[in-house]
Amino acid sequence: MDSLISAVRVFLAAAIILVFALNVGASENLLEKGITEYKSENYEESLAILTKAKQEQPDSSRLDYYLGLAYKQTGNFGKAAESFKDAVKLSPVVPEAYAELIRVLYDMNDLNEARGWIARAQVKGIKLPRIIFLKGLILSKEEKYGEAVKAFEEAKGMDKSLRQASDFQIAMIYARERKVTEAEKSLRAVIAADPSSEVAAFAREYEKSIKGLEGYRQWRLQAGVAYEYDDNVVLKPSEAIPGVLITGEKDSGIVGTFRVDYASLPSGSWFFNGQFNVYSDTYFHTSSYNMVAPTVTLSPGYNFTTGAVTFPLVYSYVWLGGKGYEDIFSARPTYTKVLSPGNVGQLSAGYARRDIIEQALDPDENRDGNIYSVSAGYIHTFSGGKGVASIKYEFSRDVTSGQNWTNTGHRIDASVLAPLSDKVKVVASGEAFLQNYRFNSIFEVSRRDRTYSGSANIIWQFSRFFDLNLQYTHTTADSNIPLYDYSRNIYMAGIECRY
Repeated sequence: MDSLISAVRVFLAAAIILVFALNVGASENLLEKGITEYKSENYEESLAILTKAKQEQPDSSRLDYYLGLAYKQTGNFGKAAESFKDAVKLSPVVPEAYAELIRVLYDMNDLNEARGWIARAQVKGIKLPRIIFLKGLILSKEEKYGEAVKAFEEAKGMDKSLRQASDFQIAMIYARERKVTEAEKSLRAVIAADPSSEVAAFAREYEKSIKGLEGYRQWRLQAGVAYEYDDNVVLKPSEAIPGVLITGEKDSGIVGTFRVDYASLPSGSWFFNGQFNVYSDTYFHTSSYNMVAPTVTLSPGYNFTTGAVTFPLVYSYVWLGGKGYEDIFSARPTYTKVLSPGNVGQLSAGYARRDIIEQALDPDENRDGNIYSVSAGYIHTFSGGKGVASIKYEFSRDVTSGQNWTNTGHRIDASVLAPLSDKVKVVASGEAFLQNYRFNSIFEVSRRDRTYSGSANIIWQFSRFFDLNLQYTHTTADSNIPLYDYSRNIYMAGIECRY
């Protein structure tokens, strides 16, 4: 009897061992089958098999690693991150799971957690070249360009297969910093590493996009001269004013322009632009309206990855009829952001101080004052960047010393530049300016002005340095005070030289 009992016990133990072995074997078979499906790029089938294997083998780091890969390929980054975390927590650790986890977190824009897992990998002594490369991507995204370049250099030094990708990332960083020479050097390294690769083809296109910077010049000159016909030089009111005779409103003249531009070398995030501009309008007969206006602009700025901030300071002095008329100082901090390729948004706030040289006899007519403004604009490029359309709204408050000129304004302007050919382009623009003034002590009414203007230009670049410019401008001013109600047409034809 004892022998029989012993035999039964042995049989049961063997059966249990056999069943366990069969279950383990089946789980292993599921894992291997899931891996085979994954490597055959059958990701949905692989995910289904590995999910079933997970129920039977919950503590397999290798299974969690491939389950994370399957989730990643099917677009479920959240589940992929959970599986990769299990793969690095279980034993034995799968080192490659660290790199996959960091990559998924980077793609999810969870940069803080990605940095944390890079630190954990370093503590564990896991220093895969791919992890160093991912560290560079994160630093680049955070605009820590110096540290990012060091990481990419380290990654390509550790693994030759990462050289091309690292050099391309370095080139893009240098391009963002406007380090043209360094960017082109890195792009050439990308192409030389494997000229037939997809990355090399992209590098060639990227090199073309920054090629224009090779012809970069810090100084540029521009000068122009044009014939002008103005049918209302003196802004004669549209309706006759009793007791007031206004003549000589029509005249022709010469318009001259001269401009010098300076732009700092494109290196680093900070930049500086400057401009000196002179505009002159000389009429043949109405000399009291001849104008000369020099303007100086100083504009420091800072570039971000997808935009820039500029701080333009502008000073202008105006001579009218040979006498000093006014000077204006203004500052307009402006934030420009690239919303998407070809689409740009702008926000700005402005302050200007205007001083009239010859004071008015009536204190209420004193136009000295401070001008405050805010604006928002949108810019869209088309035709490969050769065409530009823009629209802008501005709110302004002009606070003058004399009550008659203090006003609140709403301005909307829009423009389109469209290329008709490589040498010919057309420009159309329009503006509406609505102003509400305080009570006017002379006319004993609160003044309301509505000024509308539009212009059309045809520009023909008939040689490398010269343009022919034909322009028409119309202005209509509607005011509840007849003195400020007028219409005006200006026709111009001129030549402009650029160098």
